[in-house]
Amino acid sequence: MERTKDGKKLLTIEEASALLPDGETIHTFYSMGMCLVGGDWDRADILQKLKEVDKIELAGDSARSMGHGLAAYKDGAKLIDVLFIETDKDKIDAFDPLEEQENKDGECE
Repeated sequence: MERTKDGKKLLTIEEASALLPDGETIHTFYSMGMCLVGGDWDRADILQKLKEVDKIELAGDSARSMGHGLAAYKDGAKLIDVLFIETDKDKIDAFDPLEEQENKDGECE
């Protein structure tokens, strides 16, 4: 995993494919502003998509909390062009544990 200057965590195709859930279909979604448009893709199609994009990164906390921990896109993409890809929770948590956040009293939640 490579961390960019702006904090993005970029993955290789191998790292990303290791985080996918088991099974032959994988759920995805695009964020279309006020709504999410999602659907199931065949595993082979997801692996092909990962080869075609310029960037694969760990998604933010919101997408990860919905079980879609990968974001795949081409350089210059707008948010509506980013494909969020389902991940296996145990695999992604082991690969990149979410940082504990402090509440207002300075204690971990």
